[in-house]
Amino acid sequence: MKYKLIVLILAVSALCGCGQHASEQAASGPWFTTDEYGITVLPESSLSSRLKLEQVAPQTMDIQIRTTASVDAKPGSVAEIGLPFGGRITRSFVQLGQAVRRGQALFEVSSSDYMEAVKDYQESRSAADLAEANRRRKETLHQSGMLSEREWEEVCAEARNAANACELSRRALALYQVDPAEVKVGEPLRVVSPISGRVVRNDLVIGGFLAEDADAPMTVADLARVWVTAHVKPSQMNGLTAGQTVQVETDAAETVAGRIVYVGELLDEKTRTLPVVIECDNAARLLRPGMFATALFDRHEEQLLTVPSTAVFQGENGKYVYVQDAPGHFVKSPVRVESLDQEQLQVLSGLRGGETIIAEGGIYLSE
Repeated sequence: MKYKLIVLILAVSALCGCGQHASEQAASGPWFTTDEYGITVLPESSLSSRLKLEQVAPQTMDIQIRTTASVDAKPGSVAEIGLPFGGRITRSFVQLGQAVRRGQALFEVSSSDYMEAVKDYQESRSAADLAEANRRRKETLHQSGMLSEREWEEVCAEARNAANACELSRRALALYQVDPAEVKVGEPLRVVSPISGRVVRNDLVIGGFLAEDADAPMTVADLARVWVTAHVKPSQMNGLTAGQTVQVETDAAETVAGRIVYVGELLDEKTRTLPVVIECDNAARLLRPGMFATALFDRHEEQLLTVPSTAVFQGENGKYVYVQDAPGHFVKSPVRVESLDQEQLQVLSGLRGGETIIAEGGIYLSE
């Protein structure tokens, strides 16, 4: 009797187990079927309640474009202080980080080339002065008829040649960025700054010899204003014009205001973007040349076709959304989209507006 009772209990348990499995299978059974035209969601499945449908329609919205950018010195605001000749550094007048003005002496160089150029200029200037004085003296004689025409022409030619030689010497001396009227024979060259700014690099070695082809030992830069080049996709260029205000964000989350000074016209073949140059006030020195930053462009009240980011999927041939073409039936529709923010995507092509798509839950159809 006890044996029969055990057998009965086991049989009932088996039947209950089979029934429970059948129930779970029915609950998680096939949610949809596929055919050559698309996907049909079975109305009796629980998937229908998990799909959120939404009609695609243009929206008037303010958007902000975020793009990568790089910081550069403003053209003409950086000067590499080098030498067009060889010489020995004899003295330094500035230190690293020091503010300097245009024309201020930075260091002294003793150079035989420079001293020879000074000597040539002094001699040619003396010769030109003498030739001109002789021309003026002979001019009186020529006017009184005491000097022949041939002799007068020779005097004038000598004065012209001497003046030309002096000018060539002056131009040669000008390469050293000095005032020829103030140079003196035997004195070392004082190298001056061509711009106002701050000494940002100083590799001078007192007593060291600087070769003619050596790298510039000093750099002066004025970074009070810098240029930031943003890399903008062609589809984002609408409304961007010179003079527009832009916010530039650093990696440290500091924000600097800027103004567009140039909107590029040539596409970068590698990044497929256009350069937008922004000039920023950098008095606080938050932006440094070589840094990466983020440019934030505001575009106001635009009619945009948007879809939720949860509606777009990546396939083998590109991105797509599920479009409902009949109740419970969906087809994959290729789209080209661009991010607006973390939740919204702008539709560039593939949808025209008015379509009903799966806004959420399409992941179940992709499994």
